[in-house]
Amino acid sequence: MRTITEDWVNRLRMAALACLIGMGSSVTAQAQATIGLYELARFDLSSTSGTGNSQYIGSNPIAVGWNGSKLYVAGQNASGATGTAAIVEITNAASALAGGGAGFVTPTFSSAFGALSTINGLGYRGLAMQGNQLAAAWDNNSNSPNGIQMFNAAANTRTWNLTNNGTSTTANIGTTRGMSGPDFDPGYVVSGTSQGGAGLGWVTQGQGRRFLNDQTSGTAIYTPTANNPTGALQGMIINTTPVSSTWRDFGFDPATGDLYTRNQNGVTRTNRTGANDNVNPITSGSGSSALIWTQGTAGNNIATNLGYMNTVVSSTTGPFTNAYSGDLLVFNDRSSTNSGQDWTSVIKFTSTSGSSITPTWTFLSTPATGNSAYDFEWDSTSQTLAVVDYANRNVSIFSTAVPEPSTTALAGVCTVGLASLMLRGRRRGGNS
Repeated sequence: MRTITEDWVNRLRMAALACLIGMGSSVTAQAQATIGLYELARFDLSSTSGTGNSQYIGSNPIAVGWNGSKLYVAGQNASGATGTAAIVEITNAASALAGGGAGFVTPTFSSAFGALSTINGLGYRGLAMQGNQLAAAWDNNSNSPNGIQMFNAAANTRTWNLTNNGTSTTANIGTTRGMSGPDFDPGYVVSGTSQGGAGLGWVTQGQGRRFLNDQTSGTAIYTPTANNPTGALQGMIINTTPVSSTWRDFGFDPATGDLYTRNQNGVTRTNRTGANDNVNPITSGSGSSALIWTQGTAGNNIATNLGYMNTVVSSTTGPFTNAYSGDLLVFNDRSSTNSGQDWTSVIKFTSTSGSSITPTWTFLSTPATGNSAYDFEWDSTSQTLAVVDYANRNVSIFSTAVPEPSTTALAGVCTVGLASLMLRGRRRGGNS
């Protein structure tokens, strides 16, 4: 059993004075309206911005991959000149989290991989994990076969990109700028069984469709141009109202295959009706496909992300409570990219129909303010959410389930970002 040090005890006492939330609130009143998130661990990524380090991924971490045991971050070049962006694994994530909680962690890293040269302000745009498959989107302000890549997370080696997949070439490489995603498409799911259309899904600038490749081989399935390669169909139309194809991120409901997109700063749902069919969100009403979260201010900003959190389980142990059960969305409001923005104001939660859900955060310490750039990946098996903080160069793992008894005392430390153990400043990088 892990021992809570005297230093932690002192911090707990200090934080207790700041707690403003009565933990005896009625669970019934909170049900389906509040989600509790308990910070198990926070990993300092500052060394990944050091150009002389083997774990160098770029100026700032911008995307996170997480499967409950393996943790990855990908970087962006914000150096002011042409530079390199890459991906790195945090190799002690599983051991640090064994036993239910780790606190502030000095991470150990693999050597960076997937390094590519990019102009200032660009680099990787998204990661997604399924088992030992790590998918990545890459953006260098131009079309590239590296726009979508697949890596083997057992060896941290690339298995395919859009032209080097050993079986066929994805059509229209001229429209493969990796501005968004990718994500693993479960296909059209009915009563727990996929009816087809499963693979690695992706979108690209200027194309109002979802494309698909075989996630193992990279073979093109649904492409920008019909019958190119031979036999391929065009991807299903996912354009939204107002019409735009400035995709920033997207995710799938694994139980249905329904698609949720970040088109600029809004959040839109597209209801699936088949392997490569859906209710057209441009012509359908709010009951089928709709803008479910209206952007406060239209923003065409990078690091505008979304995570789909499926089968969240409610739980209570001691003072820690997560009253929410079911599916929901987590995303960041990037209507502004200025520094000095509160984590708790920027990160939003809604139901899949757009109803607001209030987060109750239990932090190790109140996160330093940032510039609204965050990324998310949820693992339903472990009931944990990974959140990468671009400006402050760290990644946190949160649990919505019951923490182990030895760490339960930390859950009383307080919530919704109003109380803190300590304020830890971080170096910040530029973002737009």
